[in-house]
Amino acid sequence: MPQPDDHSLASRYARLPLFEGVPAEKVPRVLRCLNASVRRYDRQEHIVEPGSRQRHTGYLCAGHARLVSYDVAGNTSILGEYAPGSAIAAERFFGLEAPSHGCVVAVEPCDVLVLDLDAAVEARPCCRAHVTRIRENLARIALRMNADLLRRLGILSQRTTREKALAFLAQQAEAAGADAFDIPYSRQELADLLYVERSALSHELGRLQDEGLIRFRRRRFELLRPLR
Repeated sequence: MPQPDDHSLASRYARLPLFEGVPAEKVPRVLRCLNASVRRYDRQEHIVEPGSRQRHTGYLCAGHARLVSYDVAGNTSILGEYAPGSAIAAERFFGLEAPSHGCVVAVEPCDVLVLDLDAAVEARPCCRAHVTRIRENLARIALRMNADLLRRLGILSQRTTREKALAFLAQQAEAAGADAFDIPYSRQELADLLYVERSALSHELGRLQDEGLIRFRRRRFELLRPLR
């Protein structure tokens, strides 16, 4: 797709958290120094291929993506989520080499701002301080994503399908700030997220509803009693 010029990029993305602390008038030059471009990915298109070593860091400006893995039988596991404001392959911006252990897939059309930091950028006085600030912003983004991962591991550490479902629903209610909420997963996707069989998950959700703990219809859930 045709790439917008630096000023067009700056006008669209200068207010992103990625550029917090960078004067708006400096953003076009910084984008040029970072060889920035925007890539559009369609639904189900791969943003990162499994096992690849990303040369660039991506910042998700719009859309929703997932980190997934596939076993030898073709079964899918959902390893993580990317919402707008997430960094993809942030380790490349810090000079780290690491192969991808999964595949980043666009769940819906995604706009990814791609940044290419090479050694020459560090030597440019015009951008050095601003690139340092972008590194700091990326570090904060990565720490936030790590905190999300730890919360997810708290769910997966539960022993049974029932306990995983209860922990997941409790976290969703806390995030929504309400007892009634929608989840962004189909039943199969939720099973993939929790690493359980779909039939076992459906059975446990049915039991929880029969016990008067929850009420649900498709992706809409309501907690009728505290789950913890």
